[in-house]
Amino acid sequence: MTDPYEPPRPRDDALEDELESLRQQEREGHTTPKEQRRAEQLQRRLRVDEHGAEGRERRNQDREADGQDQE
Repeated sequence: MTDPYEPPRPRDDALEDELESLRQQEREGHTTPKEQRRAEQLQRRLRVDEHGAEGRERRNQDREADGQDQE
């Protein structure tokens, strides 16, 4: 899980804003197939970013634990 005190990355905010805009259009019935594909692409990208952040956090914690074990 990511640190709640870590500020969100600007890229993630931009992706989430665009995704929310596309979702709003979908709710109003104004989406095109191209916009639907873009929304799916943004959702995948955000999941990948989130998963990558969790992996980095886990690796950092493992490194810290290894460093403490060696002391």
